[in-house]
Parts: sequence; structure tokens; C-alpha cells
Amino acid sequence: MLLDPKDEMEFRRNQGIEGLGGYDAVILRLGMSLERLPNFHPSKPEVYGLESLSGWKIYKGVKKGKEILFVSTMVGASAASLGIEMYLCHSPANEGIGVGYCGALQPEIEIGRIIIPDKARIGEGASKYYGKGEISTPDQDLVRKLVDVTQRFGYEPLVGELYSIDAPLMETPDFIEKLARQGILGIDMETSALFSIAEYHAKRAAAIMVVSDKPHRGPAYGSTFQAIEGITEDVIKICIEALAE
Repeated sequence: MLLDPKDEMEFRRNQGIEGLGGYDAVILRLGMSLERLPNFHPSKPEVYGLESLSGWKIYKGVKKGKEILFVSTMVGASAASLGIEMYLCHSPANEGIGVGYCGALQPEIEIGRIIIPDKARIGEGASKYYGKGEISTPDQDLVRKLVDVTQRFGYEPLVGELYSIDAPLMETPDFIEKLARQGILGIDMETSALFSIAEYHAKRAAAIMVVSDKPHRGPAYGSTFQAIEGITEDVIKICIEALAE
């Protein structure tokens, strides 16, 4: 959607973005609610190294004088695209980071491992409307910053290609094996769209993923899934640090 400045302001007013005030960057929890995190609560800004945290469902925090918006998106590229458009692309923010879960496509990658994609293979349907064909890419400077901060937090992230799919129930063994042979690290549902939409609007974007399952072994639920929420809390802190530098 291309808007002139007057239409842009009207769009922001109609969507309620104007009421959020100014902010410098946004962290998007892709396909998952922020409230699921054990300690994400306005009364505990210090848990994330923030000077303040306020809001409900849509949060705003401050780190080193930089205002960061925290929002959740719906599941899947087409549904998530609305939140990406509204809170990153039609906002005062210049940059954003997507935080999500992915399935490991390489057998040696364990659940809980952090993956920072340096490109994303497009298997979803939203990106084509933003002029993208097979590959979408993040801002490489932001990728490098995420890698550096992740290592300072004591994690050794994997950097490489991700695949974003629209139909997770069609992750057949043959399909997964085909992607694995191509060296793709993980599979999710939103990342390639985030990169495509951000680039179209000349915004800087990157993503950082936590491995939640191994599709060739079946999905992870229960205690395993709860455990990786703790890692995701560290990932949120990593994003805050990277954006505040």
C-alpha cells in the first residue's frame, strides 16, 4: 500500500497507531502472545533490562533512552502481515526484529537452539504482493548485531537460511528431506514475509528464532515447549540490547 503523507497520517489515525506516540523500534513476537512469557509484565521492566515498561497487549519500553514497542502478531504470513505493516512499516520506527519459533530441518540441531536467519526462502503467499519471488533478506547489519549480542549472552547462534511455509500440515517427510538437503536450517510461517514487507517499505528488519521442534520427529508440546519459553525470554533481552545500542 503506497500512501502520500496525508493518507499515511489518516491511516495511522484510523488504525490507532497515532495513539501509541513516538517510538524508535519494534519487537514483534511472531505468531505468539507476549503474555505467554513467564515474566513479561509491566511491573517487571528490570527483568528485561528496561528502564520502564507499560501497556497491555501492546507494550512500550525504554532502554538507554530508546523507545521500543512490543507487539504480538497472528499466526501465518498473511495474518502477521497486518501487524508488520501497522506497527513497523506505518510507524515512526526505523527498525524491527521478529522473535519466533521454528522447526529444525537439520537432524543435529537440537530443540532450544537459537537460529538467526540471514535469508528466508519464500514458501508463503504474502511476499509475492511485495514484489518478491523466491528469497527475502533481512538487514545484514542488524543480523550481525544480533549475532554479536547473542554471543555476549552466552549462546552460539546458527546463522543461515530459513524456510517460511503457509501450510504446516503439509510438512511431509519428503518435503522436509528436500529442504534439509538444500542446507536450510529451519522452517517457520512468518519470517520471509517480515523481510519482504520491511524491505518494500525501506525499514530495517531481522529475526531471531528458537528451535521448538523437529518436524521429522513430530511437534513438541507440554514441558518441552514450556522450557523453551525461558530461552525466548533471553531472546527478548537480546533484541532489546541489540536495538538499544
